[in-house]
Amino acid sequence: MNYVGIDYHKKYSHITVMDERGEIFREGRIGNSVESVSKVFEGLEDPTVAVVEATRNWTLMYDRLEMFADEVKLAHPMKVKAIASAKIKTDKIDSMVLAHLLRADLIPEAHVPNKEIRTIRSVLRQRMFFVRMRTMVKNRIHTLIDRYPDIERVKGMKADLFGKTGMRWMKSIDLPPEARKLLDAELEVIEALNERIKASDRWVYELSKGNEEVELLQTIPGIGRFFGLLLWV
Repeated sequence: MNYVGIDYHKKYSHITVMDERGEIFREGRIGNSVESVSKVFEGLEDPTVAVVEATRNWTLMYDRLEMFADEVKLAHPMKVKAIASAKIKTDKIDSMVLAHLLRADLIPEAHVPNKEIRTIRSVLRQRMFFVRMRTMVKNRIHTLIDRYPDIERVKGMKADLFGKTGMRWMKSIDLPPEARKLLDAELEVIEALNERIKASDRWVYELSKGNEEVELLQTIPGIGRFFGLLLWV
């Protein structure tokens, strides 16, 4: 059995390949391309297992390792540190430690969701990001509007400034020139984010369509399609 430890970085990775006795016979820095990763496994006759830590964008390296290794494990970075912390940390040492832990069957594994679940989570995260951004912009607009308490509001307009009536009102009110420019810019951002969120909602619908478990979750009061899919993943 061959054991491959990969210390993954954004632009490169450091690899250590060792045998069952712990002897290192391949080691060094590689690029993260499919071609570079494939060369790590060239000429390895025995079954090969590889490990990479669950760091930022780990899915890129994990998916590439799956193309060539017989088995790939995802290591929990904090638990690895707890098991094998070192005063001196280098890419070479980190990849070697991972390979040794793999050889000793001491890798603290992290859960690896399948590609479908990873895609859904990315879509959900993006929608949540857009909503957070919109909330931030709304707060900025409230602050700006509150600086002019004497401006008369449209009769019958709801407390929410961001309904149709409120948006029309904000686009028409008379403000000092600089304040008017600031408000117009913020309103443009709000409208753009509204479109992005609507597009995300359509994507969420497509991803959850036909999923009986998501449909069942939506029978819970207060749980819509987005939260149903979020709970499901």
